[in-house]
Amino acid sequence: MRKIFFILCVLSCFVACNEDNEIGFDVPVEFSRELSFRPIPGGAVMKYYLPQNSDIFGVRVRYMDAQGIEISKEGTYLSDSLELLGFNEARQDVPAQVSFFNNRMEESEAIEVFFDTEDSAPVVFFDNLTVSPFWGGFSLIYTSPETVSGMAHVFYLGTNPLTHQPDSILIMSTPIVEGGDTLNFVLQQDQETTTVIVRTEDYRGYRVKQQVFEDLPILTMDTLLSTDFDFRFTGNSVENEEFQFGEKYLFDGDKKGTTYRTNRLNGDSYKYATFIAGPQAFGERFIIDLREEKIPASVNLYAYLNYGSTWPTADGFHDYPPLLMEIWDMSYITKLPCKIKLYGTNENPETVDLSSCARLYELDGGTTKAYFRDESWAQNTDCYYGRGEDMMSATEEEVEAAEPVCLEMLCNYTGAGYRYLIFVVEDTFDGYYMWNVDAERNGQEYVTFNEVEVCVKAE
Repeated sequence: MRKIFFILCVLSCFVACNEDNEIGFDVPVEFSRELSFRPIPGGAVMKYYLPQNSDIFGVRVRYMDAQGIEISKEGTYLSDSLELLGFNEARQDVPAQVSFFNNRMEESEAIEVFFDTEDSAPVVFFDNLTVSPFWGGFSLIYTSPETVSGMAHVFYLGTNPLTHQPDSILIMSTPIVEGGDTLNFVLQQDQETTTVIVRTEDYRGYRVKQQVFEDLPILTMDTLLSTDFDFRFTGNSVENEEFQFGEKYLFDGDKKGTTYRTNRLNGDSYKYATFIAGPQAFGERFIIDLREEKIPASVNLYAYLNYGSTWPTADGFHDYPPLLMEIWDMSYITKLPCKIKLYGTNENPETVDLSSCARLYELDGGTTKAYFRDESWAQNTDCYYGRGEDMMSATEEEVEAAEPVCLEMLCNYTGAGYRYLIFVVEDTFDGYYMWNVDAERNGQEYVTFNEVEVCVKAE
C-alpha cells in the first residue's frame, strides 16, 4: 500500500511539472507583422491587435526611456494602441520587447521591435521661440505641437530682494499649451536692459533645454496729451448734459470718476460725468487718429473706482429716470468690456478690413459673472453687496492713494508705426440680479469707460 501511495505522488509531481512546462505560449508570427509604430512628440504610438485566443489576455511592451528607466505598458482587447512616452529629442530605432500575457499574468517569450520618436513639446518649444523687447519688460512668443507636455520656466537677471545681490529671478512657470502662446512680462525692477533665461522640463520634472537672451532693451513709453490725437466712434453714443454723458468727459483727466463722486456727495446723484457708447455699441469701431505714424505702446481705458454708481436713490425705483434705468439697469460693471480687440493700421480706419490690420492686443475675459471674478480687470469698479471698499465713504486722501481701475491694453511690439488705432468691444461682463442670476443685463449693448489714455513709444 505504501508503494502504491509513493507511485501516485511521483506521478502527480510529474504531471504538475508537465503543466508548468506548458504555461508558456508564443507570440504568433502574424502578430509581429501587424504591429505598427507612429512617431509622435515625445514618443510613439504602437498599433496592435490581439488574436482570438482564450489563452491571451493582453499585450505588454517594455522599453528604456530617455533617462534609462525601464517602462512597461500593457494593452488589452479594450483598445488597439499604446502610447510609448518618455523621450525628448527625436530618436530612431528605439528597441522594445513585446510579449503576451494570460489572465494569470504569465508572460510569453518576447519579440524585439524598434520605433522612432519625434521631438517633444519641451524641445519644439525652442524651435520658434522669440523673446523681444516689451513695455517695461519683455515679450515671449512660442509655438508647440498638438501633443503637448511639460513646463516652461521664465527667469530674468535682476537683484535678489533678500540678498540684494545679482540673481536669476523666476517670473513665471507655465504649462506648455497646445499651439503656443504669447506672454508679456512687465518687470518690477527698474532696468534699462535685461537678460532673459528660458528653461523647459518634461512632464516628469526632468530639465530638457535652456536658452539665454542677453541685453534686451526695456521699452519706455510717453503718454500723449488729449490734444495730440483725435477720437471718434462709428456707432451711437449718449450726449446728455442733464446726466453729464458725453465724449468730452473722456478727456477731462478724471481717471477714477471723482467728478461723479463729488456730484453724489453734493446731492447730484444723477450727474455721472462719463462716456456712454450705445445702444448697439458691440462691434462698432472706436478710432484713435495719431495724425502721423507712431509706434503704439498702450491704450488705457479707466472706469469708476468703487462708487456704487448703479443704484437709484433712497426714494426707490419709482423716481429713477427711464434713460438711466435703460443704460445702467442697476449694473455698472455689465457695461465694461470683457472682450475687446485693438488694431493698428495706416488705411482708412472706417472701411479697412480688420483682418488685414495688425492686432496689437486682445482681451477675451469670457462672460463669467464679474462679481465673482477676482482676476477681472474690473473687479474694483463697484461696491454693491459689500464687494470692495466703498470709496464714497473714503477720505479725499484715501481716494487719492487708491489705484485706479484700468484696462491697460499694452500693444504687441514689432517696431512698426501706425497712424490709426482701432478698438472694438465684442462683449461686456455679466452681472446678476439677486433674484435671477441668469437675467440678461446688457441687452441694449451699452459700453462705458470714464477716461481714455493713449501712450506711444518714447522717442
